[in-house]
Amino acid sequence: MTFDVEFRDFTFGYEGRNTPALSNINLRIPRGQTVAIMGPAGAGKSTLLRCLNGFIPHFFRGTRTGQVLVNDLNTKDYDIPFLSHRVGLLFDDPTSQLLAPNVADEIAFGMENYGIPREQMVEAVRENVSAFRLSGMEHRNPHTLSGGQQQACALAAIMAMAPQILALDEPTSRLDPIGTRSVYSIVESIAEKKTRTILLADNKVEELVGFVDRIVVLNEGRVLRDGKPRDVLKDVDLIFKAGIRPPQVTELFSKIAEKMGRQFDDLPITLDEARERMLKLIERARTRSDYAHQSLKSYATEEVAVEAKDLWHVYPGITRGFEVTALKNINFKIRHGEFTAILGQNGSGKTTLVKHFNALLRPTKGSIFVYGRDTKKTLTAELAGLVGHVFQNPDHQIFARTVLKELEFGPTNLKVPPEEIKKRIPDALRAVDLPEDILDLVPLDLSTAQKQRVNIASVLMTHPRLLVVDEPTTGQDPQMRRELMAMMQRLNRDRNMTTVVITHDMNLAAEYCERCIVLRQGEILLDGTPREVFSQPQLLSTTFLSPPQVTLLSQQLKEEGFPQDVLSVDELVDFVVSQLGGR
Repeated sequence: MTFDVEFRDFTFGYEGRNTPALSNINLRIPRGQTVAIMGPAGAGKSTLLRCLNGFIPHFFRGTRTGQVLVNDLNTKDYDIPFLSHRVGLLFDDPTSQLLAPNVADEIAFGMENYGIPREQMVEAVRENVSAFRLSGMEHRNPHTLSGGQQQACALAAIMAMAPQILALDEPTSRLDPIGTRSVYSIVESIAEKKTRTILLADNKVEELVGFVDRIVVLNEGRVLRDGKPRDVLKDVDLIFKAGIRPPQVTELFSKIAEKMGRQFDDLPITLDEARERMLKLIERARTRSDYAHQSLKSYATEEVAVEAKDLWHVYPGITRGFEVTALKNINFKIRHGEFTAILGQNGSGKTTLVKHFNALLRPTKGSIFVYGRDTKKTLTAELAGLVGHVFQNPDHQIFARTVLKELEFGPTNLKVPPEEIKKRIPDALRAVDLPEDILDLVPLDLSTAQKQRVNIASVLMTHPRLLVVDEPTTGQDPQMRRELMAMMQRLNRDRNMTTVVITHDMNLAAEYCERCIVLRQGEILLDGTPREVFSQPQLLSTTFLSPPQVTLLSQQLKEEGFPQDVLSVDELVDFVVSQLGGR
């Protein structure tokens, strides 16, 4: 058997760190196999992929033992340009590998460096622009795209090179749900041919189990599990402990079995499997009239925190005809204390909208009011004490030399007395679950999850009434995502803080938010409670969103009496158990 990738007793530790990032890794990946690399943040997933194209050891320095072989070539003996022609590596932060002045040139860039004929390049650019939903953006600078579009552009540039081995690090972390499936449908079509080897560092189990051949679970730099998806995922407790969220349908049947004292020979891992299994399990049970959902408690008051009136925003182009209309005729009111999710496909206008809340952007037409202040007539500095805005990329908001200085910056500029600033620091750290010994560390040296929490703590230091968090879960493992959303829920409850979160994670929006505003091409498509919004899957699909997996399962079982507005695994567990009784 031919192996495209081999790790032989491989250990690597980054320079200046005491603990190795990878310990005694032994993996053999045959040509044509598609492997998902899963595990919590800091498990070593990115490090493992960096070994394949020579980034380790030629760029990232450290101590190493053992060998990494790519196509039988020892990576320590070949430089990065040589290996990059064989291994296409997509970084977890796409902005760090976007170099060209426009999207078309970005996709062509790698091919140009390897002397691909022009006719072949033009065709490859055309195919990948279409495949990754970038049509009409060929002449735009990649850095003016939304985060998800940047990720799609970077992946298109990798795919255009047609490398033998694809190493994709969180390739859909910034994409909307259907955008994620679109990307993975492309990866799946490549995987089906069994001609390329694919390694995917991603914890999106629901999207991956249908086509990956194998799952490797890493934890603390070691291989915890390695096997076929069904064999790995059947140990639900271990998967949770490893910081991975199994498919909702797998968790559902595991919890049903536990509640009823039963044991299933096999747990479903796909939606279709779950539907067939559920039909057999319930034997066409019908809804009982005494079943009712529990609703999230609202802390909203009658005071209006944000009001948009006929809001439009147009980004000017360099030349006439290249303007981008990002928002069209937006009207809504967010009450003080509401916990609201802003949802929508990549490029739908979500980030543009929330940048109006603190006057980072101003309306082209119409108005937006924040606690009664017209943002067109209010300086951004004046809104800084009212609105705390946490950016999508945590690196864009960090600039101080220590965490302490980062926390002090905001209130200092708002003329808060030094003694008051000192009092606020322990409270801000507790709110985001960070220890006080982090204060002397350099923020940019922290993990993505820690940076995100530092950013939230820094805006909490200004005591805002409105907290806006843009894609807070990017780059974090499933457990950390839930912890972060629970933290924001506590801030909403304990501090009576209006909270607005942009997210592509429909499961989290369904479980933690009381209201969802859905944008489509710059306009409001839906505005209501999660139950109201996710009960309209066909309308949602027009904005490239999809309800949580258990919601879809319950909706597919409508004729069997299942509720159409289930939001969580536990809700569906309670319903099914109520139908089965002692059976």
